[in-house]
Amino acid sequence: MSNDNPYQAPRAQVDDHSPSDSADLEQIASGQKLVIYSIILNFVTMAARNSPGLALALSLVALVMAIIGILRLCGGFGHSTGTKVLLVIGCFVPLVNLVILVVLSMKATSRLREAGYKVGLLGASRP
Repeated sequence: MSNDNPYQAPRAQVDDHSPSDSADLEQIASGQKLVIYSIILNFVTMAARNSPGLALALSLVALVMAIIGILRLCGGFGHSTGTKVLLVIGCFVPLVNLVILVVLSMKATSRLREAGYKVGLLGASRP
């Protein structure tokens, strides 16, 4: 059945997933992996506190991974620069950093599962 009304708006089928959405999802997935690894390294650092040199090295690696992960996650979610700065500053506060990382990881998990990704203990895998 064709509709020959010249005044009707054109209709087009639009794909729900634009390239920017998939790029954002990839950025969220990679940021989440870094955040998860940072959480694990934080716990390993706590266990290695008897060796100050090792604990310092592990905590610095965990901090760098957390900052990069937060920046990737915030970029994927489209957060403002102010939010990114506050979250990065929060990484320097003990225990607050773990709360920030866990909350961001949970938010990323729900967003990735919504998009069809399989999310496990060590991050997401493509659908």
